[in-house]
Amino acid sequence: MFQQARACNLTKGDIDQLASALGERLDYSPGTPIEPIVEKLGGEIRFRELDEWLDDDSIEVYGPGQFRIFLLNVAGVLRNRFTIAHELGHYFLHSRIGEVPIKVNRSGSDRVEWEANWFAAGFLMPEQPFREAVKRDSSPAYLSAVFMVSVEAAMVRKKVLGLA
Repeated sequence: MFQQARACNLTKGDIDQLASALGERLDYSPGTPIEPIVEKLGGEIRFRELDEWLDDDSIEVYGPGQFRIFLLNVAGVLRNRFTIAHELGHYFLHSRIGEVPIKVNRSGSDRVEWEANWFAAGFLMPEQPFREAVKRDSSPAYLSAVFMVSVEAAMVRKKVLGLA
């Protein structure tokens, strides 16, 4: 039933713009809860215990508006937000909004995973609002608080956008 997720091969910039545009279209405001977006799209979030976690799937997409995202129940809120956005990247980019049923495993660092990370960064920290926030206060702690991402994610975003 499931197919292997394949890279969409869009550029990092195109994925960033797509993620930001989708965030706007879905009425997502940076720093606000992301779980309602999953629900709005027809997905569900399931939490797993640590002993169920290793070598498990991170997302299963059955069809349009039918997907499950799996999170570790002891991970922090900021980590889970990035993971959810990352899995939404798989949903939009690799399953093509459910057109292709996919199951993505937790481990891996190939092009598919990079694309999902680029999507997550663009979704949670859209370029224009991020640039505006950096003008107010460029400290990683401030940016982390505004966008509800880890300090590390905020630092990477600053660097990628040439603001570090």
